[in-house]
Parts: sequence; C-alpha cells; structure tokens
Amino acid sequence: MLLSSARPFKYGKGHGVVPTLTTRTSPVPAPSLRRRSGQRHSSKVTPLNAAANQVFQSDQGSWVVAPSTGSVKGVVHFLGGAFAGAAPQLLYSLLLDMLASSGYTVIATPYAVTFRHQDCAAGVRNKFLNTVGELRGSQSLARLCPENAPTFGVGHSNGALLHLLMGCYFDSPTTSNVIISFNNKQVKDAIPIPGFLGALSPTVKAARSAAAGGLPLPVPLPVPLPSTSDVLQFASAMLPGPLRALDAEGQLRKAALALDQLGEVVGEVGDGVTDFTPSPSESRALIGSSYSVRPTLLVRFQDDSIDETVEMEKILRARF
Repeated sequence: MLLSSARPFKYGKGHGVVPTLTTRTSPVPAPSLRRRSGQRHSSKVTPLNAAANQVFQSDQGSWVVAPSTGSVKGVVHFLGGAFAGAAPQLLYSLLLDMLASSGYTVIATPYAVTFRHQDCAAGVRNKFLNTVGELRGSQSLARLCPENAPTFGVGHSNGALLHLLMGCYFDSPTTSNVIISFNNKQVKDAIPIPGFLGALSPTVKAARSAAAGGLPLPVPLPVPLPSTSDVLQFASAMLPGPLRALDAEGQLRKAALALDQLGEVVGEVGDGVTDFTPSPSESRALIGSSYSVRPTLLVRFQDDSIDETVEMEKILRARF
C-alpha cells in the first residue's frame, strides 16, 4: 500500500503492498544561509532553520519541527540511525526542515545507541506519545498536533528497525511507516574489527576493578575535564553569526547525547553484552509474524553496502 505516490513504485517484476523505492544517492549541497549582512555561509551540519519553521525541544526531550503558519497535514515520528539518531536536530536537519516546510509536524526523538533494541523501542515510543500529549495539552501548541491528523513513522537505518519493532511489541503509535535503508546485522558485522569486542570486555572489567580498588589513572588529570555540554556550548559560541542565530534553541549545545553515548555502549560490553536483544534473526522472525503496520513504504539506496531492504521486503510481502 502506497503512502505518497500517485502511481505504484515497481521493484523487480511485480507490484506489492510493500513497494520499494530505489534511488541513487548524490552529493546534496548544504543549504545557503542569508542574513542582513548579505554574506553567504554553508555547512554540512546546519542547525534547523527556526526562521522558516517553528523549532523547539519539548519537555520530553524530543525535537519538534513544525510549520510556522498554516494547517498541519500530519505528524511524523522521526528516528535517525545509530549514533546519528542522538542528535537528529543537527544530523538530519535538512530532511526535518523539508518535511516541516511541506506542512508536517515532525517529532524527532533522540536516543542513545544500545544493544537492547526492545528497551530502546519502548523508550522512543513512550517519549513520542508523551510529546504528542504535551503538544495537545498546550493551548498555544495544540495546532501543531491535531487530534485527527494522520501519523507517520519515518526511520533511517537503526531507526527503521525501531519502527518495525514498535509495530511488533506494542500498539503502534503510527498508522503508516517509511522504512529507509533498513539494516540489522549481527554485532560482529556491525563492528567489523576482528577481536574488538572480545578484547574490549576484559579491558572494561579490568578498568572497573582498578577504579574500585582506588588505583590511579595511568596519567593523573591535573584539572577536571569539561563536560560534553560545556564543550558543545563553547563550539556553539564559535559558530558564524548566521549559524548562531539559527541555533537560538540551543540545538548544538543540547547534542551532548551524541557524544556521551559511546561510553554507554562500552559499559554494556563491560557487562557482558555481546549481541543485540532481540538478535537479528529473532527480529526478522518477530517482524514476519507480528508486525502490524501494513501501509509501509521501503526506501533503499543503490550504493548502500549495508542495506538489507531487499530481505525486509520479502519478509513483509509474506506477512501481508
């Protein structure tokens, strides 16, 4: 079933309820930013354009990007890929701006990468629903999330997997999903460094034992290191004037999760976690038997070496 096309996309020789849109990637020029000075700046990582769209962070921690004026066509729950999904307001800013400029309210839920996919899916689902409740409970923001508006899930890479798992474990908060560049590989394939995980776990455990025993660090630190938030706040202050103006909502300063999450992953490895929960094979079996969001659009890129959309298409065709 199609989400947004007047004619069906073809994949291979046939048509299906789960069409796959195959597209080529090409370099996307960074948006130009113009201000009163008349100067022109460009950056590969550009904060969301608060001048054109309404941009703010909800009390739940989600980033909301919505049309500044006019009626809202629908609500999009966006989840980015592993690591990048911790700062969607920066790393997916162009996409979020495009959706908002097309009349959709986007709720982009940041999350830290983890081996525990089931817990992560539950967490982002709850945060999204709480953000929807927050918007609808506000007199000034209720127009951004109308009660009768259709709700779309859009996920990239690991975010695509999380949307699929939400459609298995829970009543899905979305009525249609767009799955972009799905992949769900085993840890050894996701981190293709021979012996890395095997060596990391005992290293983390040894470091914990040393810390518990009061042993000093190999190199004593004369002064406390600044926090990630402090570093990002300093970096934000160094931006050119036009970019600082666009970062009025503190998008860069509030991206600390993107840098902090690596420590959380290392901690999980130290706890003995060496594979995803559920495992890739368990996820595929679960999606094949329990996924409930039939209107699902699959999108893949021809030059994505880790994309597994073709396999997911087969699973969903058999499901529906």
